[in-house]
Amino acid sequence: MLKNKLNMKKQTTKNLVLSLIKDDLIHTKLVNGLDNLNLNANVYLLSIPETIFVLLKIKSTKKGEKLFEYYLDLKEKVQTIDIKTSYDEVEKLSNEIYKELMSKK
Repeated sequence: MLKNKLNMKKQTTKNLVLSLIKDDLIHTKLVNGLDNLNLNANVYLLSIPETIFVLLKIKSTKKGEKLFEYYLDLKEKVQTIDIKTSYDEVEKLSNEIYKELMSKK
């Protein structure tokens, strides 16, 4: 019974983190697009990455900070995706990023 609850909690956290990564990718694409139009959208940054790291229990150590920088680099891959035509690619990238974070955590 306890093992099932722990697995459900892990699964719920994983789904939540994957959803947040997807949201962050879409937000990143939007902010960069607006910046390309000289609309200075960087003032509208959200704390999604920080929330992801809290949920994954990644601490603000030197290793955690390097992983955070790595995450920021990974999410820039969204710039090559046309969200209008390939939302599945966003899903794929969010899964890839999640796996990378988990493997380096």
